[in-house]
Amino acid sequence: MRIHAERRRRAVKRILIALGLLVVAGLAAGATYVYTTLHSASRTMNEQPGIDERLDEVLETREKREPFNVLLLGSDRWPGESEARADTIILARVDVEAQKVWLISIPRDTRAEIPGHGVGKINGANFYGGPSLMVETVSQLLGVPIHHYMSVDLTGFQEVVDAVGGVWIDVDVEIDDWRAASHSPGGRANNIQPGYQLLDGEYALTYVRSRNFPDADFTRMRHQQTFFKALADQMSKLGNVLKIPSIVRELSEHMSTDMSVSDLIDLGNALRDIGSSNVETATLLGEWRSPYVWTDEENKAFLIDAMMNGRTFEPETTADEPGIDPATVSVTVRNGAGIEGCAAAAAAILREGGYDVGEVGNAQQFVYDETLVVYTTDYDMAVQVAEALPKGRVVESRGMYEFATDILVVVGKDYAEWDTVAAGQ
Repeated sequence: MRIHAERRRRAVKRILIALGLLVVAGLAAGATYVYTTLHSASRTMNEQPGIDERLDEVLETREKREPFNVLLLGSDRWPGESEARADTIILARVDVEAQKVWLISIPRDTRAEIPGHGVGKINGANFYGGPSLMVETVSQLLGVPIHHYMSVDLTGFQEVVDAVGGVWIDVDVEIDDWRAASHSPGGRANNIQPGYQLLDGEYALTYVRSRNFPDADFTRMRHQQTFFKALADQMSKLGNVLKIPSIVRELSEHMSTDMSVSDLIDLGNALRDIGSSNVETATLLGEWRSPYVWTDEENKAFLIDAMMNGRTFEPETTADEPGIDPATVSVTVRNGAGIEGCAAAAAAILREGGYDVGEVGNAQQFVYDETLVVYTTDYDMAVQVAEALPKGRVVESRGMYEFATDILVVVGKDYAEWDTVAAGQ
């Protein structure tokens, strides 16, 4: 069972939020007050739990202005806790000269050799030996040097959101998840209704953590992406540079890093004009074999080679590259929207495209807002089926969907937005 490159683990955007704050600080790096604040914050960050003397032994040195690799961690540590597992693990490569960033997310259940502790889940390295052991383990797994380390905790996320006055989000679906809201006193943030609204720190944390959806991590990933974009927009509107130092100070109480003021400013400068075109993101693929995710070595080699040589993560394709013969692809189609005729319409489109469509019927629930193209083992096949439809987001089954064909299509409420549909509507 493969893990799609879009899949992110729990609260991945906590790390990116931290980066976003540093970007803003970097933009104002010319101001003496901001520099002084950064200098003070960097000392605080270096005094947080998790920093240990062995970091000097495992972190690599680099020449000034050369690209550098940063291990980014989102910990599940709450105030008063000194030990925590790494909820989110990302290797970032920053090229200051090219203003380019590469982010490789590592599934927390990845099988890894943890020095001194044998084989285990990679997130356990943080529990056993803190950041130094995490750095050593990740560097060994990926075969690349790591120059810096940065971690942020759950409380930091909440306080930063509150510091900017909350974040406006167009919530697309009801969220009812007490597990994701375990941070919220009295369960205040258990439920979030759909609609455009201002989320404070508690509600925002529920929004990015909840996976109580039919497709679990995929909706959570989408929400995290939405949130980060909204947060970046919110911070760009602050207008008063004097507010930035206070945000940096608040973040410093919940972040640990070995990075100096100069390093932080370099990072900010590298990301100054950041946009979708200069950020490459990918997830280390693997196969789930309980209790581990076994790394796809071919995928790992491709991602590392691309990152270290300044190339895109997107595989090269040619216009005449042959696709999968539709006649060899069996498809089940189900109505997940409750809109009469939508499953029949999708089935007609696929049959016209030459696909072997079998069962056409209703899903167990009419709760799907968007059309899903579900696969078990062949991601490329699912992509091709999705491209044959007006709408369709590819997701991995991971045992959550029952179907006997190669691909399952669950037609969602976005069917009503289809510009063109086949007969059967």
